[in-house]
Amino acid sequence: MSDQKKIQRRTFCKALGASALAPAVLSGRAHADIGVRRSVRRGIDVCEEIPSLCDLCFWRCGILAKVKQGRLVRIEGNPDHPRNKGRLCARGTGGRHLVEDPDRLRTPLLRTGDRGEGRWKPISWDQALDLWAEKMRATIDEHGPGAIGLFSHGLSSRFLSNFATHLGCPNNSAPSFGQCRGPRDVGFQLTFGDGPGSPARHDMARSRMIVLIGCHIGENVQTGQVMEFAEALGRGARLVVVDPRMSVAASKADRWLQIRPGTDTALLLAWIHILIAECLYDREYVERYTTGFDELREAIAPYRPEWAAEVTQIPREVIEAEARAMAERKPAVLIHCGRFAAWYGNDTQRARAMAILTALLGAWGRPGGYYMKSDVTLGPPPCPPPHEGMDRSVATGRHAFTHFGVAAQEIVEASIGRGARIRQWIFCAVNPAHSIPDFRRTREAMRSLDFITMIDMIPTEGALWADLILPEASYLERHDDVLAVVDHPRPFVALRQPVVQPVGQSKGLYWIVQKLAHRLGHDDCFTQPDVTGYLDARLAPLGLTCEQLAREGVHLLDEQQPFLAEGQDFRFETPSGRIELHSETMKSQGYQPLPTFEPVEQPPMGWFRLVSGRSPYHSFARTQNLPRLMEKDPENHLWLNQGVAEAKGLATGDEVFLQNEDGVRTGPIPLLVTPAIRTDVVYMVHGYGSRSRALGRAYASGVSDNVLTSRFRADGPTGGTGIRVNFVQLVTRDGREIPGEFEQCRLQRSSLPPVPEAVAPVEITPDTGAGSSEQKQEIKEVDDTPAEPPADNGFFSVKPEESC
Repeated sequence: MSDQKKIQRRTFCKALGASALAPAVLSGRAHADIGVRRSVRRGIDVCEEIPSLCDLCFWRCGILAKVKQGRLVRIEGNPDHPRNKGRLCARGTGGRHLVEDPDRLRTPLLRTGDRGEGRWKPISWDQALDLWAEKMRATIDEHGPGAIGLFSHGLSSRFLSNFATHLGCPNNSAPSFGQCRGPRDVGFQLTFGDGPGSPARHDMARSRMIVLIGCHIGENVQTGQVMEFAEALGRGARLVVVDPRMSVAASKADRWLQIRPGTDTALLLAWIHILIAECLYDREYVERYTTGFDELREAIAPYRPEWAAEVTQIPREVIEAEARAMAERKPAVLIHCGRFAAWYGNDTQRARAMAILTALLGAWGRPGGYYMKSDVTLGPPPCPPPHEGMDRSVATGRHAFTHFGVAAQEIVEASIGRGARIRQWIFCAVNPAHSIPDFRRTREAMRSLDFITMIDMIPTEGALWADLILPEASYLERHDDVLAVVDHPRPFVALRQPVVQPVGQSKGLYWIVQKLAHRLGHDDCFTQPDVTGYLDARLAPLGLTCEQLAREGVHLLDEQQPFLAEGQDFRFETPSGRIELHSETMKSQGYQPLPTFEPVEQPPMGWFRLVSGRSPYHSFARTQNLPRLMEKDPENHLWLNQGVAEAKGLATGDEVFLQNEDGVRTGPIPLLVTPAIRTDVVYMVHGYGSRSRALGRAYASGVSDNVLTSRFRADGPTGGTGIRVNFVQLVTRDGREIPGEFEQCRLQRSSLPPVPEAVAPVEITPDTGAGSSEQKQEIKEVDDTPAEPPADNGFFSVKPEESC
C-alpha cells in the first residue's frame, strides 16, 4: 500500500472517530425475541440460528445467520426458502465480512473540503437530519419537489422512494431499470401486459429447450436459477447460447452461436419468419390468445434466414435448424429474457422480438416456458399518495415507458449549469462512478448541484462528492420492508431482519426517512413508532405478524394458478385483453408497432467493441472490499481473441492499456488470451477499479469499464442507456496503439447488408405442422460445432422461399 494511500485512509478513519470494530452484540426486541429461530449445538458450542434474506443480488436468497455470543460467525442457506433451498453462492456466505469491514461508515459525516477531495468531519444524527431537512425544504420551497433527483437501489431504498413519491418528486432513477432490465421489462409488458418478473418467471427446470441471448448463467450466479439450469440440462434440455464470447453457459451448450454483436434482433426476426413461413408456430395458442398476427406476418416477410445469416454471421442452415428445434419442443421452450438488456439503444424492440417469439411458441403461461404472476395483498406503504400530484416540471417526456421514474442521463443533464432545473441529488445505495455511463457529465452535474446526500454502508466514490453522508446499517443489521414474492409458482412472503446490532451509529432506512419526513412536517408518513410496528401493519391482511414471520423467515401462501389450463379463456392486462403481437400502444407513442432491425455501428479496424459482464464472486462494486471474495477474484482481466493477440505479439498475463474514441485511457489490465471470443470484441468483468481511497482493499484493484463508457445510445421507449457502443484500442502506457493485424478481423468486420425492403406477406400452408420426419432428420444432420464466419458473401445464396 502506498504512503499516500495510507495517509488518505488514516485521515478517513480519523474523521469517522472509529477505533477497532468491537464485536456486534445481539440485544433488544428487534434483535433477540424476533430474530432467534432456534439454538444449534455444534460440539460444545451453542449458536443462535436466525433466518433472514441475503442482499448481495436481486435473488434475495434465504439465509440462516449463525450467531455466537452476539457475533456473526457463519451464514448458510435456509433450506425452507423456496428459491435457493438451502444453497448459497460465495457472495452469500462471504457477506458476513461486511459487518466487520474496517472501512464501514459508522457515523454521519459532513464535507469540509471541495467536492471530490474526500474530506469530512463527523457530526451527530440530529445535526445531520436537521441539515438535510433544511436543504430539502429550501429546494422544494424555491424550485418544487421536481428539483430533487433520487438515485436508489435495493429493497431498503423503497422507504425513501415511497417518501419521494409522496413529496411529488418524479425523478427517481434506478440503475436496475435504466442501466439493466428496463427495456426487457417494457418489451414484455407491451406484449403480454406484464413484465417477465424479477427474478423472471422462468419454468426452466421443465424446459425442453433453452435459448440464452447474451445471458451468462453461471457467471451472474443467481443460486436458484443455476440450480434449475442444472436440473434442466440433467433432464436433457437442448441449450442454445447466442453470444460473441464463450461464456460458462456457452461452454455447456448443444450449440454456441458466435453472433456478430448488435445483430441479435436480426436473428430473432429470422426465427419468427421461419416459424410463420413453415407453419411451425402454435396455431391454436396464437388464435386463442393473440392479436396482430396478420400484421406480424406481413412485417416479418423481408427477414429471411439467408439475409439474417449475412447480418449475424451465423450460417443459414444453423438458423433454420434451431428454429425447427424450437418448434419440435414447443411449448416447453424458454427464450430466456436475460437481465442486463441495455445494449445498443434499440433494446425494447429486441425484447419485443423475444416476447413475440415466446408467444408464437405458445410458451407464455405454459410449463417449460414462463409461468403467470401471482397476487399478494399487503397493508399500505408508509406514505400516502402525493397531496398535490407529481411535479412534472422537470421531466422531459422523451421516453414514454419509464415505469420506474426517469432515465439517469435525464437527471444528469437537467442538473448541469446555472439554469439547471434539478438542484439536489440523493444517492441511496448507488455508486455513480460505476452505475451511470459517461461519468464526465455526471461529475460536471455534481459540481453544479446545491446539495448532495449519500446513504450507504461503505465510502464509495459517491462519498467523494457528497456534502452529507449518512451511514446505513448493513442488511445483516436492519429490517427492510416485507418481501412479497409474486414471481414464483407459489407466492410467499419473507423478511429481512437484523441478526446483529448495527455497527457504530449506522441506522436502517425506515428510521432515517421517518426522522426526515417528520422534520419536514409530513406526520402522515411513517406513523408507526418503529419498523416492527409498520411490518405488523403490512402483514395484517395475510393474518401474519412481524414476530411470526421473523421466526419462520419465509411463509408460503396458497398456491394460485401458475399456468394456463388447456383451452382456458384468459384476459391479459393489455388494452385489447390479448397478447399484442402488433402494439397499438407503441404506435400511439410514435414507435414501430412491430420489431424492426436497426443496424448498429461496427468497430473499424484496429478497434474493438467493449462488452462487460459479471464475476460469480462479486456483486458489481459492492463486494470489492470483502476479504474472502477478493482473495478469490482480486482483479479483472481483458479477454482478447487468440489470433489478434498473436498478431500483436501478446500473451496471457501481459498488461495493456485501453483507450476509447474520446481519448479516455485506463489500465494496466492483464490479458486473458483465448479463441473463445470474436476478433472484434474485448471483454472484462464490471465493477472493478474503485477510485475511493477510503476502501482499503477495493481501491485501484482492477480496471473500471465504466471509465471507458463515455458514450451511450438511449433506448427510445425507455431511455435505457445502451452502453455496448463504445470502441477501444489496445495501447501502451503513453497511448501508442499496439500494432498487428489478424486477417480474420477483416472478415468479422465486414459491412452489414442493407435492411430488406417490405415484400409480400409470408405465404402459409396450414397443412404441415412442426416435427415432421423430414424436419427432424434435418435437425440431426446439421453439424453442432460452433459456426465460423463466412469467407465471402457467396456462401449465402438467396433461394426462393418454400411455403409449408
